[in-house]
Amino acid sequence: MILDLLKKKTDDDHAVKASDLLECIREEGLKCDRKTLYDDIKSLNDAGFDIIHENGGGYKLASREFEDAELRLLADAVYSSRFISAEKTKILAGKLKEQTSTYMASSMIRNIYSSDSKTPNEDVLYNVDALSRAIQDEKKVEFEYLVWGPDKQLVTKGKKKRVLSPWSLIWQDQNYYLLAYDSEAGKMKHFRVDKMRHVSETEFSRDGEDEYKKIDISSYVEETFSMYGGKQETVILDFPEELIGIAYDRFGSDVVQRKGDPGRIIVRTKCYVSSQFYGWLSGLGKDVKLAGPDTAVKAYKEYLKSLLDNM
Repeated sequence: MILDLLKKKTDDDHAVKASDLLECIREEGLKCDRKTLYDDIKSLNDAGFDIIHENGGGYKLASREFEDAELRLLADAVYSSRFISAEKTKILAGKLKEQTSTYMASSMIRNIYSSDSKTPNEDVLYNVDALSRAIQDEKKVEFEYLVWGPDKQLVTKGKKKRVLSPWSLIWQDQNYYLLAYDSEAGKMKHFRVDKMRHVSETEFSRDGEDEYKKIDISSYVEETFSMYGGKQETVILDFPEELIGIAYDRFGSDVVQRKGDPGRIIVRTKCYVSSQFYGWLSGLGKDVKLAGPDTAVKAYKEYLKSLLDNM
């Protein structure tokens, strides 16, 4: 009980006096005197808990399993993740708050932005666990797949359960995806885990190993899930010097570059060219130019013209 009190009532900035600890213990109907308290604190220190005594300031737990910065990071991830439902977010946040002092817990949660697009599917975490086990056991899984209906409700797509061979879980754009082999179609497919329901492992061994070995996961993820999904090409972009950081953020700081006209930098990089790429490029404004290849420049002009024609 003493350790629990120290976890809740102390941190780097707050200590608790021995008299206050004794009062809390007695409020729980337990008997404890100062000598017993001091002996118990010594035993906890001997066991590896870092409890320090400040002269005139009381006791505090100086180290914990999670540092405050680590808990903030975990709390941020939970609150901002779309694949975690609102109800499960509350539960996980409550468990994280138990790992720190009451002072830190309140400030840790108060300043976090919560995503407004939380999944309504409460089973996502259990789906991830079930799929991970099936991948480890090399077994097929069956599940119902959901789609959004016009009334903003998730409904089952198709009448029968899907039976597929799971090969990998992919985390991309704040969502979990399952990469699985569809024996009937004879190819790999991916599915949003938060749109699965009633996931269960079957007794049948998975197949599709040959197809899975053909896939480079890194390239598959970039081509399938990134905003550049499309054909990969080497493009030439003309940036003002003050905007070159945008190129580094998007393509990495190891892009090939050279000086262009005064105050401008020419960047040469590979990316997946598609309407999503053109949309991103047009959003940067007229100062960022697509300089090549000619086929991409032509396609970009046609993309911009199609936007004007639809106005």
